[in-house]
Amino acid sequence: MVPPTTPEPHLRGVFANAGLKRASLGFATARYAIVHGTEDTQQTFAVPLVARLPSTELILADPLPATLQVSLRGPRAKLRDLRAEGIPPLVVEVNAATSARIELEGSALDLPAGVRVEGLEPSEISLHWERPLVRAVPVKLVFGPTPPGLVLETPPTVAPSSVAVRGLARRLEVLQAVPTEVLELAHAQRGPIERRVALGVPDGLLAVEPSIVTARLSLREATSVHSLARGPVTVVGAAHAKTQPAAVAVRFECPSEGRLPARVEDVVAFVRASDAQVDLADVQVEHGVCRVEVVPARVIVRR
Repeated sequence: MVPPTTPEPHLRGVFANAGLKRASLGFATARYAIVHGTEDTQQTFAVPLVARLPSTELILADPLPATLQVSLRGPRAKLRDLRAEGIPPLVVEVNAATSARIELEGSALDLPAGVRVEGLEPSEISLHWERPLVRAVPVKLVFGPTPPGLVLETPPTVAPSSVAVRGLARRLEVLQAVPTEVLELAHAQRGPIERRVALGVPDGLLAVEPSIVTARLSLREATSVHSLARGPVTVVGAAHAKTQPAAVAVRFECPSEGRLPARVEDVVAFVRASDAQVDLADVQVEHGVCRVEVVPARVIVRR
């Protein structure tokens, strides 16, 4: 059996009374935390401000601040808890629309015992009341992209085209239009569309009347237009007949799936001859699914 190891003589003092030393260290740590936790300190907090306004037709020209900067002094531990939990809002009562200012009192804050208010920023707020005005403002229709292959046939319209907006005069003066909510067209079909669309109240204003308008628009197939220079006209049914004029200009308007002729030589323009020596005939063009416009639309056929 191996005998127990004996610490070196110079280490025996380190290990002696280890339990007592651990208890002393814990006590010192706790005492430090207590002393420093109760030690007074000063910190600044952002506290929400809630104003209860009187029932009146007048409105405030300038909005009240949403928060106040509050300087608090108290035990470090309590301020730490306030930082974690937050401070309830400071509620102020505005008694009448004739009030020109309100003073903010730190005593109205709900704070734990031992915590006091050193300062508020701002400590008072000036109030400027105005009577709101009503103005007719145009409506702007906001709409999303059209489905692939479809485009707007005509500019969209809204009814009513303007609405009554209520708010401060300085805000109404710069308001150019009231936008609608986005009218989604991603799944719309070809043809006329009529939908009711809501209006939002622009920032800084009170109300919009009416709050819903009717949007009207129409979708058609997307087309491409191609105008070709003058091309010759062929007379069908008379080998030596000539036309006057001998060439016509052609304009094609084709849907997205239609094929446009690349050159004027690819255009087949023709008239059908009759038995008459001189005839006025309609010019025809092979156009497939495209719409075509011929200038001139009729020519003189001479044998």
